[in-house]
Amino acid sequence: MKQNEAEIFERNRLSELKARLFTYEKAMKDERRKLWETEKESEQEYTVWSQLELLSTYIYGYVSQIASYGYTRQEPREAIAHLHQLSIFDIDCIVDWYRNSGDKYPKIKQFFELLDYIRLLTLEYIERYQLLELTQK
Repeated sequence: MKQNEAEIFERNRLSELKARLFTYEKAMKDERRKLWETEKESEQEYTVWSQLELLSTYIYGYVSQIASYGYTRQEPREAIAHLHQLSIFDIDCIVDWYRNSGDKYPKIKQFFELLDYIRLLTLEYIERYQLLELTQK
């Protein structure tokens, strides 16, 4: 597969995964509501619910830009650094919740797993196509 074909394939794959993530998001509506009810009185600075909202917004944004334009509007190195910071399973409140929530939130757990997978694919795409293009100029 030529580089251009591979890039188009990867962009399409990210679009497909984003659509799947959107389907997961709809399916977990009840779990989200339950999580929000559980955490709304929390005095923690960051809750799992707030992190879920924030992470999905950022990652959706990057994927949407790549799917639409083939690149992110941010400078590649900035986007890469930010995506590294968004590592879902490095966020303490999520890791603690993931371990301690048992089987109460299976759909949210699936969502987090797919979201992190998409984050990694997005990182790889930017490194492979945007950063490479920058270094070749």
